[in-house]
Amino acid sequence: MSNDRGVPLPMPCRGFLRLASWIVPRRTRPDWHARWSAGLWNWWILVERGELTSGVSEQLAAQCRGALADAFWLRFNKAALRTWVRGPGFVVVATATILLLMAACTHGFAVTRGLIQIARDLHYARPQMMPPGAQEGALIAYGFPIVFALATGIVLVMIGRLSLRPYGWRYWSFLIFKTLSVMAIVPLLWIEGGASIRAHISNVQLRVFAGGLGLALVFVVAFGCALLWIFADQRRRCPVCLEQLAMPVTVGSWASVFDPVATELLCNQGHGALCLSETETGEADRWTAFGASWSSLFDTNESKRDNVLR
Repeated sequence: MSNDRGVPLPMPCRGFLRLASWIVPRRTRPDWHARWSAGLWNWWILVERGELTSGVSEQLAAQCRGALADAFWLRFNKAALRTWVRGPGFVVVATATILLLMAACTHGFAVTRGLIQIARDLHYARPQMMPPGAQEGALIAYGFPIVFALATGIVLVMIGRLSLRPYGWRYWSFLIFKTLSVMAIVPLLWIEGGASIRAHISNVQLRVFAGGLGLALVFVVAFGCALLWIFADQRRRCPVCLEQLAMPVTVGSWASVFDPVATELLCNQGHGALCLSETETGEADRWTAFGASWSSLFDTNESKRDNVLR
């Protein structure tokens, strides 16, 4: 493949453009490929003529990065990516990614599997490989902070008035998924990460107090904060599409009894609005569902929205 002056574009560049063009939507792919091929050809002509003699590799890498970024944003525009990040899919993908990375870095949760094996050995009274009492001590050392962290998190949720309204099954399924994810990720991070940290501490006292008690305290605090985040995040999600609500507006006054301070949020998809009370004695959260006639005002297609507003 060459331009009208007979200067061929290098095979790696042509192959890269061809691969990157697969990311671009099909209807715009020919125009995109022609535009970037012409740009690279013009740049390569200058290289062949000797007008560009320094930094050729860096410039070529920059051209390739620019083509790849342009193709990516044509397929996944910023508005769609922002919507996906605010939706439930991002939480699911992030949870799976974290678990996979943890499994890869800890040889398949080796310490956790060892604790499970100890519990099974104690249950079935199999021959012990550890001194008497050592296995029970290991299970208590890990089990007590987990139970205490769970109880602390429940108390914090109750104190924080993070009540949830009776929404549909999708809303509650997503809440249960997030709760189970936190109950798996945070303890696994503490068990596997704590074992790795203690393995690098040679001082016995420092290993017990800093690597044991210190990390257990950090785990309890982190677990409680994670549970608070779960309910606070769920409270600010649309019960229909589960996307995070946007455009917060503060209404009311802190000095008024009849018009207390509240925060109103809207669903980007036009499903409704949520009013969150910001006072201790305020009303419960109030969700107002929008009818079908409102959906056109929240259309992500700007041309359609402009036509509606006209």
